[in-house]
Amino acid sequence: MSKTSVTNLKTHYSSSHWIQINTAKQSSEKIVDDPGQTSSDQFPTSSLNIPNTTPTTLIQNPTASTSHEIPTPSTSIQSPIVNIRKRKQTNISEYVPRKMTFDTQKKIDDALIKMITKDFQPFKIVEDEGFRHFEIIKAEAECGCNTTDCWTSRSNMSYIAITFHFIDKNFSLKSVLLGCHEFSESHISLNLSIKIKIRKMGFRKKICFAVSDNANNIKSALFKLELKHFGCFAHTLNLIVQGALKIEFNLIEKIKTIVTHFRKSTTANKKIINYQISNGAKEPKKLLQDVSTRWNSTLYIIERMVELESSIRETLGLLDNPPEGLRVEEWKVTRELCIVLRPFEEATRAVSGDKYMTAFLVIILSEGLKNVCNQLQKEKYHIRVNRVVDKLLSGMQDKDRWGCIISSKTLARCTLLDPRFKNIPFTENLLQTIKNDIIQKTASIISDNRKDNEVQPTSTATSTENEKGFSIWSSIDSKVAQVQPTGTNTSRAIIEVQRYLEDAIQNRNTDALKWWKDNKYNYPYLSQLARKTLCCLGTSVPCERMFSKAGLLISDRRSRLSSNKII
Repeated sequence: MSKTSVTNLKTHYSSSHWIQINTAKQSSEKIVDDPGQTSSDQFPTSSLNIPNTTPTTLIQNPTASTSHEIPTPSTSIQSPIVNIRKRKQTNISEYVPRKMTFDTQKKIDDALIKMITKDFQPFKIVEDEGFRHFEIIKAEAECGCNTTDCWTSRSNMSYIAITFHFIDKNFSLKSVLLGCHEFSESHISLNLSIKIKIRKMGFRKKICFAVSDNANNIKSALFKLELKHFGCFAHTLNLIVQGALKIEFNLIEKIKTIVTHFRKSTTANKKIINYQISNGAKEPKKLLQDVSTRWNSTLYIIERMVELESSIRETLGLLDNPPEGLRVEEWKVTRELCIVLRPFEEATRAVSGDKYMTAFLVIILSEGLKNVCNQLQKEKYHIRVNRVVDKLLSGMQDKDRWGCIISSKTLARCTLLDPRFKNIPFTENLLQTIKNDIIQKTASIISDNRKDNEVQPTSTATSTENEKGFSIWSSIDSKVAQVQPTGTNTSRAIIEVQRYLEDAIQNRNTDALKWWKDNKYNYPYLSQLARKTLCCLGTSVPCERMFSKAGLLISDRRSRLSSNKII
């Protein structure tokens, strides 16, 4: 038998393969780390030179079953990891995942950072399933609602944001930011329309409802895009309440002056806090400031004033140069204004959610607010408060502002298809009109489903069996192919809609989308219409919240940032 040698094997490894040589001398059966692992600790980016003096090194081929010792000098050294350059050759290392090159990684990172910053997305978006399946989401969005809003920063830069909302096949509400970008043109309809077209991202034909504030430029832009427009309900409420509060402008300004004094004077602020503590308050409260663009901030101010009435009165008497306090009559008006405005704040908060559909609430809330105002008129409030109530009611009777709510078939369908309300807010005549509209659309869905599910007259299995002889299925298949569903599309739609209306109305806290998911087999066609309809929103709040994020970014100290650093 010839003498065994590993010289050729060593030469082959040195010239052809990337390997790891662990030079720590341990037992004679030590195995080198698995070369299939790709951790940066095992494959450093820089190669190490083989030292002149190394201990006995064991090399193991991943495909071999035995190890061989390579005799080397016995001087010990701390275990360096050695990378040996390999030639181009098909071997097992070709199947080991390689590190991404620096240039490729940089391009991907730059593109990802641009998307995150431009679209106001969190860093965690790369972990979301939606990030990896955007095209799938777009395919699932058969019909959806678009919201659009514009905003001007402190540095006088104009931005526009567009969002899209739809309900997927699992009856979950989904939201997508289509674009948020700066534009330098004037606020004219044509420019806005062009910007919206650029950012549509393939959703144009899927938009069945468009919501924005009541600005004429955006309304005109959406009209040119042939989109069904609805003015933001929260914005409409804001205009109505702010108009009514102008009647008590002097009182509100007086309250704001008192608030400003306590907010700016450390002495006054300290005294009102100490007064609360001395009267047993564990967490003393401060007066709140107003936000000019949001009427509900005015309500929060006067509610806090009423809450701290005794503290304010006592503290003003202790100050050297106090602002003018409220008279007894003004305190009474302030307390009653809180009662009058509270239902409007509740309605604004309810319709401003972005985690659930809100279009169904518009008709419900509008009718509820009218009823509240009619009841308030019967109460014996101060004459000044009664004037505010009258102004609120007249604002809700304005056809230019409130008329689109009554005439909107989309909003009516959303309300009727909500299992918690159904026909409750409608009169008999209006109910019949909306019911006929839903029946017509349901019949159209039934017709489309029939075309997609037509039974083919022949089958491969039957043809194969007929070649051999008679089939027991031939007569059955022939009869099935000739059978047509009983009743017309309209009659089937009428039955399904009527059955839905006769079903019990659900509790107000029920999840409407979950109810439709659980009952989609009971109402197979009406549930499809519900999925396409209930996605509509009643406000443009999702877009406005995008600009709230931008407002945090573009603070006074950062207002000189250029637009490309922000979006």
